[in-house]
Amino acid sequence: MTKINNKRNRKQIVEPNEKASYLSYLTGLYLFFFYMEASLRWPAFEAVRFHFVFGLILTILCGFKLLSNSKTVQSKLDYTQSNSLKNTALLLIFILFFYSIFSVSRDISLEMFDRKVFKFSLISFFIVMSVSNIRDLKVIVLFIMLAWFKICLEGGHGWITGSLMVENQGIMRLRGAGDFVQHPNSFSAFGVGCLPFAIYLFQASKIKLLKYFFAVLLVLSIIIIIFTGSRSGYVAVLLAAIYFFFKMKEGKFKVFFLSSILLVALAPIVPEQYYDRFESIYSGKEAQGNSSGTRKIIMEDALEIYLEYPMGIGVNTFSVVRMEMFNRKQNIHMLYLEVLTNIGPIGFIVFMLFIKRLLFINKWNIKQSLLIINDEFIFVNGLAKAMFAYLVLRMIFGLFGMDLYEPHWWLILGLSIASYKLIISALQKEKEKEKEKEKATS
Repeated sequence: MTKINNKRNRKQIVEPNEKASYLSYLTGLYLFFFYMEASLRWPAFEAVRFHFVFGLILTILCGFKLLSNSKTVQSKLDYTQSNSLKNTALLLIFILFFYSIFSVSRDISLEMFDRKVFKFSLISFFIVMSVSNIRDLKVIVLFIMLAWFKICLEGGHGWITGSLMVENQGIMRLRGAGDFVQHPNSFSAFGVGCLPFAIYLFQASKIKLLKYFFAVLLVLSIIIIIFTGSRSGYVAVLLAAIYFFFKMKEGKFKVFFLSSILLVALAPIVPEQYYDRFESIYSGKEAQGNSSGTRKIIMEDALEIYLEYPMGIGVNTFSVVRMEMFNRKQNIHMLYLEVLTNIGPIGFIVFMLFIKRLLFINKWNIKQSLLIINDEFIFVNGLAKAMFAYLVLRMIFGLFGMDLYEPHWWLILGLSIASYKLIISALQKEKEKEKEKEKATS
């Protein structure tokens, strides 16, 4: 099979008249306004219940498309892996709903399930139903990246002007302008998530303007990670960098050389307080406060709660139970204990299976997209690499943060399945063309 970088022999599977659908633009706009928190930024949007109305319209349109697709005769393609992932995701949603009904605080759990779990899971549905070709996928990803770029740009501006710098734990820390990135730790997690997309989509871009776009996004992400002062972000990037470096089959020297230059260039502009912050990871000495000690107490309380409620306490009820048992309210700061205490051992197993299948399908997408003789699939390959790296970073970050109910799992789910289906369809077309050639020559 011809290698993906052999441009001379590459065939074009995507037809010239194949354009992005109106549904992909609507989904892209929905995700753009979702990440920009339109209703919070612009009161007029809140007045007309913008997100609800927009989401309802998309649900109806995607529902109609699902029904129309089920009535038409589909080609017999093997969607085994995406079906397994989809079934696991549905099982996870069912478990979260079950633990909302049978919760120690049903009102809190049901509110969280409706506000986050159900609504965020619709993101996957919108993406999968909107993507029929690569142009659709590109449109949706571009809108997401534009929103992320805007959030990072606000952070960069806030760092330069000092308007978003706040004193926290004895140092000046950068926070985000939006509500969901307002805490420095949350903003750091956001910056960490932007890194793999900036790197791999930069590599996959053929247009210079897009390369500049992702290069700036990369720089802004690094600024956010450094100046939020989040030790969780530092550790996540460091461990992920080591993991991917040793997984590389070639180009290690180049990566090491460029990374060394970057570190030397950054060293003079990073104040000493951030070096001290990094050193406190292993020294345990903090400029102010005792967040490490606080986290240790939270984990001890979490283990006590799990022993008291071995089958789980319910969705988003850790703070309630902790207050009752220990008179301490702060929520848990570890994804794995959050899953275990909230939805029990069965939920923990299903969640880890969900992550495993997400990683597997993206690994499959990376390998199989290289077999397609089509320049368009360089983008799909880069996106799959970005999502795989993103998941690795999130799982490392999960050692220090709680994000079971956040939207990124559902975003990655939708993009992964959409990419998988495009690859399956393209591979099937290549097989059909090969069969036609064999018949013509025989």
